[in-house]
Amino acid sequence: MKAIDLATEVEQSLNDTKLGYEISQAQLYSVTKYGEYAIAGTHGDVYELLESDESVAVANASDFIALVTCGWASPITDDDDEEVAPSQHPQRRRVRLFVLASRQSVASVLRFSDEPDSVVTDEGQARGSLADAVHNLFAKARKNTN
Repeated sequence: MKAIDLATEVEQSLNDTKLGYEISQAQLYSVTKYGEYAIAGTHGDVYELLESDESVAVANASDFIALVTCGWASPITDDDDEEVAPSQHPQRRRVRLFVLASRQSVASVLRFSDEPDSVVTDEGQARGSLADAVHNLFAKARKNTN
């Protein structure tokens, strides 16, 4: 199964549990290649969660890890002079991000609270600090197994 298909399947299963868009802590899951999952950790800061020794151990022991976090999203504009934090932007939207990752692949599923039946998927094209943190987790996991 491709990572994006597994990501979509597991995210839908979590969505069906009424996960919501206001979770107070980022959640880390261990996921098998068959789509079975179990929560493996939580933390109030998604970056600290991904940098923890416990998360490295989960990455080493799992077929995949999954990360769930919520926040605010706002439109991206070309006007650099008016950078506003997404949480302060007048057109902000509540968002939940699900990331599924392994040593070989990364896929994500995004849902907005105002359109909960519509999903946006990404198959390894995401960039930015969170994508870097996920890649760094697996780099640390690799070092610990060598």
